[in-house]
Amino acid sequence: MLKVLELYSGIGGMHWALKEIGLPYKVVLAVDINTTANSIYKHNFPDVNLQSLGIEKISLKMIESLSINTILMSPPCQPFTRVGKKGDCNDVRTKSFLHLLQILIQLKEKPLYILVENVKGFEVSQTRQKLVEFLVAGGYTFQEFLLTPLQFGIPNCRLRYYMIAKFKKPFCFVCQSQILTDIPASSTPEHTACSNRIRNLDNTSYDAMNTISDSQITVQGLPPKTSKRTEEDDILQPIEESAVHDVELPKFISPNLLKEAGRNMRYCEEEDNFITDTSHSLSDYTEEGSSDYFEEYLLSDKDLKLFVIMDIVYPALKKSICFTKRYGHYIEGAGSVLQMTSDVECVRAASRLKSQVVHNKTKDQMGEAELEILRRLQLRYFTPREVANLLCFPPTFDFPPGLTRIQKYRVLGNSLNVHVVAKLVQLMTREA
Repeated sequence: MLKVLELYSGIGGMHWALKEIGLPYKVVLAVDINTTANSIYKHNFPDVNLQSLGIEKISLKMIESLSINTILMSPPCQPFTRVGKKGDCNDVRTKSFLHLLQILIQLKEKPLYILVENVKGFEVSQTRQKLVEFLVAGGYTFQEFLLTPLQFGIPNCRLRYYMIAKFKKPFCFVCQSQILTDIPASSTPEHTACSNRIRNLDNTSYDAMNTISDSQITVQGLPPKTSKRTEEDDILQPIEESAVHDVELPKFISPNLLKEAGRNMRYCEEEDNFITDTSHSLSDYTEEGSSDYFEEYLLSDKDLKLFVIMDIVYPALKKSICFTKRYGHYIEGAGSVLQMTSDVECVRAASRLKSQVVHNKTKDQMGEAELEILRRLQLRYFTPREVANLLCFPPTFDFPPGLTRIQKYRVLGNSLNVHVVAKLVQLMTREA
């Protein structure tokens, strides 16, 4: 049985990963200092010993008294993010992790398994080097990964660093000194469900490391073109009146037609080697509901004026950008927004508007006519439940009453992908 110490436990992503793989386990202790995250964790796992305290307050004696054999942790990522100050070891938020390494090296009974998750960027940090030094000195076999849910057929970019370590035992695969960008094929177990609608996810190959961050956004000019259309095809075409008034919806809309119509409104394209015919669409993860249910998630006119920096996706697509803790109250790079209309002419009108706005640099001069074009897209935020689905939290995951929408987005943005962690825990614990 896995006897688990879950550190930086957040909303319980590691715990849900343990439940997904079905191995016998017990979370002996979970620790986090975030009160909102702790309320969600306790709501879902009321019987777990959850302590609200800083990791730096954990002592050697305390860990030794737990008799654990597994540590799962996701230390603070802010010191290593590409948009942060990259304070690394000097950032105050790293001190708890460095304290933990000092404690672990003193343990007489080392844990058999250790899993660490963090953002891309951690792999080149001094903190990661200290982690490696601890593992080598402690007699661990370890393997590092950079993985994204996209390669598991999940339509969300969330490129993350992972490290799995095993004490004085080999893995069921040959370890590599370099960071792997795929789970070894010969050791990949059967996939399990990761949402209320998804079953039997297929593991697609991630042949080469993606050199662009999964949430990369640029507002200088248009996004890269991948079709044969030229920029001149899009810029300064007149917006027809019919594009913003009652347009009869065709009985069948070609997915390719809809995709091409709004291509320049996406920074997140599907021409990636890990998007395949077996990849799942966003519609497999979205909620069903009436227009009244989704009304509170519709973008306001104030938000719509920032549409040139949005990643606008629609349900049939197989990719969305990474959701961050700023989602719902910040637009740029915080996560995709969902286009609910399938009216091609409305999408074309908005596409032409974007080309004009970017070309003429008039994003601050949009009036009622331009806003009406954008309203026709029926843009909305993904709901917290939908973000949780894309992070592969199961349908039994729930929020306690009383939390605001922004609180939910914030903790989800700080969370991990349950399915990816589940695959790594399976890999880590498999016998050679």
